[in-house]
Amino acid sequence: MSRLSLAALAFAGLIGLAACGGDTESENGDAAEEETNEEAPAEEEGGEEGDDGEAADETVAVDAGEFFYDGIPETLPAGTVAFDLENTGEMPHDLVIEELGDETVIEETAGGESASGTVELEPGEYTIYCSIGNHRQQGMEQTVTVE
Repeated sequence: MSRLSLAALAFAGLIGLAACGGDTESENGDAAEEETNEEAPAEEEGGEEGDDGEAADETVAVDAGEFFYDGIPETLPAGTVAFDLENTGEMPHDLVIEELGDETVIEETAGGESASGTVELEPGEYTIYCSIGNHRQQGMEQTVTVE
């Protein structure tokens, strides 16, 4: 084989390796960037992001215990509201809004556990309650005015 053929073959091999190396670095860089974006949820101005990825205009921390909710304000602004429920009791609890067709915002959460959910609220009056057993009748019900 001539020197010219060997040089051409070596040059072609270097170009091939450079192309492969560049793509690998780019893919790794993109993948690392995607992971970073997934780990740190984007926040919109004035809100936080809930479990379903929807940015919340207001976040409400709710303490749920045996037959009470604590932390739900009497009024809330209209828009997307995130509820962060901490079940400090021993029984399971959930969070349901009657005027939204008994929509479950937070699924059944065991004692000692926490959960979150978001919901879009228009101006009006809403009844929030626990739908488990007779918890609502025992006092786990609260009315909220959304303005």
